Amino acid sequence: MLPTRVLKLPNFILAGAPKSGTTALYHYLRQHPQVYLSPIKEPTFFAADDILSQPDLRSKVEHQRAALRAYLAGSQLRPTHFLITEWDDYVQLFREVRDQTAIGEASVSYLWSLSAAAAIRSKLPDVRLIFVLRDPTERLYSLYLLNLRREPHLTFRDWVLQAMALHRDRSKGMNRYPIPLDSGLYATQLGRFLDIFPRNQVRIYLYESYRDHAREVVRDILAFLGVDPNYPIDMSHRHNETLLPRFPTLARLRPRILGNVSLSSWLPTPVVDALRKLYNRPKRSFAMPPADRRMVIDYYRDEILRTADLIGADLSAWLG
Repeated sequence: MLPTRVLKLPNFILAGAPKSGTTALYHYLRQHPQVYLSPIKEPTFFAADDILSQPDLRSKVEHQRAALRAYLAGSQLRPTHFLITEWDDYVQLFREVRDQTAIGEASVSYLWSLSAAAAIRSKLPDVRLIFVLRDPTERLYSLYLLNLRREPHLTFRDWVLQAMALHRDRSKGMNRYPIPLDSGLYATQLGRFLDIFPRNQVRIYLYESYRDHAREVVRDILAFLGVDPNYPIDMSHRHNETLLPRFPTLARLRPRILGNVSLSSWLPTPVVDALRKLYNRPKRSFAMPPADRRMVIDYYRDEILRTADLIGADLSAWLG
């Protein structure tokens, strides 16, 4: 009788923040032969309490449960997207681990989640945690640019004011968690982790350093994970770059015309790349109004100052 193979569990997690380069980091680390990352990026298992408390997300989980189980029953786990809320499903994400010594997943929702830190601690007390923090004002503006695909005529100021109104409603018990502003409350959020995890299990990087010195940051992360930091990683490809449609009306009509069909599924790659360049324009073609920047900085000021003290870093550039 063959012995039952013991499933290996994660010993590191990329835990946030959103829009801070974690998608690129996920793809860079996956190239290393000593690293295994969950084929589902953003399984969000340890934020399950927060997910299931939101009716729309709970409905999505229930609707996709049969498809998730079919995926997990497959002979090989390919990269895809599902929300995972049950432990038995979560551990199956790591069934294909072989000789890798660094085993992980990436879920940026863990940083803002009220329940994730304690949930991680209860299941994986020795896990290493990696956070990348981005100037919260710039991060918020990046989220706004994504929202332009849905609401192309909404200004940044009006979008932020709407979010602030939602925050006031939530304080009265009238709104669910989270709202766009939440993901920049770094001091409050990191505190939930640093209160229960030893500091030597946590690494915190600034997005600006990661952006300007990606190779050095990735090498430091690999050393933190206990694998060869000098393994060559291809960083030539950009991942999850924020692009905006040149033709907002066409962007809104596209799902009605094509549904969920991806152009890349039936067109040659060179044609797809050319169409993307025609269809989209880069984020740099947009600029945040200075008065709006000041409004958001003022909103985050106390959190920025507390974060600087918490991580021992000069964050004055975030206040300028």
